Amino acid sequence: MSFNIGGIHVNGIIAEIVQANRNANEQALNQIIEEAKKDPAKTIREIQQPSPFSQFLDIKV
Repeated sequence: MSFNIGGIHVNGIIAEIVQANRNANEQALNQIIEEAKKDPAKTIREIQQPSPFSQFLDIKV
């Protein structure tokens, strides 16, 4: 297997790892996009959740 990185032709195990990671990342991203399309309200609810770190922030103006 071979792969081009920055115009440089790379062969071997590194190319296979890069390709496998690219495929896994693409699949995960597509899954996230499909979930957001199916239930946009869920996505909005998740965005509106308070941060777990907000309890440590005590900002007073």
